[in-house]
Amino acid sequence: MKNLLLVLSLLAGSYSFGAAWIQMSDYGGEARHRTTMLTLGNKIYAGLGHYNGAGPNILFDDWWEYDPATNAWSQKADYLGGICYHAAGFAINDIGYVGTGRISPSGSTLVKDFFKYDPASNSWEQLTDFLGSGRRGAVGFAIDGYGYIGTGSFTDDIYRYDPVNDTWTQVANVPGGDRMSAIGFELNGEGYVGTGYRSDIGWSSTDFHKYDPATDSWTQIADVAIDPIEGALPRMESTGFGLNGKGYVVTGVTISSGDNYKDFWEYDPNTDAWIRLEDFPGTARRYMSATTLNGFAYVGLGTNGTNFKDFWRYDLALSVIEKNIDQISVNTYPNPSTEFVNVDIDNFPNASPENLSIQMHNLVGQKVYNGKLTLKENRIETGNWQSGNYIYTICYNDSPIKTGKIIVSK
Repeated sequence: MKNLLLVLSLLAGSYSFGAAWIQMSDYGGEARHRTTMLTLGNKIYAGLGHYNGAGPNILFDDWWEYDPATNAWSQKADYLGGICYHAAGFAINDIGYVGTGRISPSGSTLVKDFFKYDPASNSWEQLTDFLGSGRRGAVGFAIDGYGYIGTGSFTDDIYRYDPVNDTWTQVANVPGGDRMSAIGFELNGEGYVGTGYRSDIGWSSTDFHKYDPATDSWTQIADVAIDPIEGALPRMESTGFGLNGKGYVVTGVTISSGDNYKDFWEYDPNTDAWIRLEDFPGTARRYMSATTLNGFAYVGLGTNGTNFKDFWRYDLALSVIEKNIDQISVNTYPNPSTEFVNVDIDNFPNASPENLSIQMHNLVGQKVYNGKLTLKENRIETGNWQSGNYIYTICYNDSPIKTGKIIVSK
């Protein structure tokens, strides 16, 4: 029994199960905030930004590529616009578009230049300047082959970019007045913009709005971050993303350099309601960057006075599994086993079961089996195993969700 408890403890200690967030390799460049992050093809790109802390304001023009397949970063061609922070961007057809922002250490020089990045050639090209005024803290997103950039620097205007003709067109302003360091993302073919610092109220906000490109109109949706116990949690300098039909908001700050958040919210457009999820497991912060790729969200960097370079993956399917973990059952038979054991899983939620796997360890921690797992009729041959107790660990994307014991008796 002591050996069994020891192995279970060791197995539990070797995984980070307990949250749908998984920490990945740190960002390849220096720690920083106010960066720009995009998904192009099957890679993630991030760069620009700055850090200040107690010293001088250091600006960056570097650009880095993250490969999820290798969990590694590599540096790419520097941003053609030079050192810049608080810029906005979007991706269309695996090409990145980045522009606006601040280019001086004092923060007073705002620009409206605009560039595109081609990952295939690892090159930047200058495009037609952004149509609005030079600004910082704008939002950017793309819908149906068009890009959108707007708000920031105490404005509420939004502009649509046509990459085929390299032209800009002003569209309907975001309701609620000007806002800076807001959140913007695409979800189900519509744009979502909300939160940020609003000068009309002199504080950060909770309001959120949905943009329909077909009618060039905005609709106000439910406010975000209205906690049933804590009340309204207005914020700016947060980040957000759309993933698998729902919207998400995470981290931020009450007012610049105020109370930093690590809370995490999910929006369901079918019910027009936000629910609070388990907090982001990293340090509370502002100016974190985010993007999505292949059913996952990736977030990282930011500051709370200390600049960060940590990088995290959010697994929505794993989050669904965790919510239903008590209903999932594992059946092993015959147990005790002689020549084989069957492993079946019941009540597994609709969360990509093709990512399931199983490991078997003996009581000294040696792995004796590792393989893919389906929901039914998994036969594992045990004829060559020694008699004794074995621990199985069922994993989803390498995160353990269930463990148990199998006895082999000859």
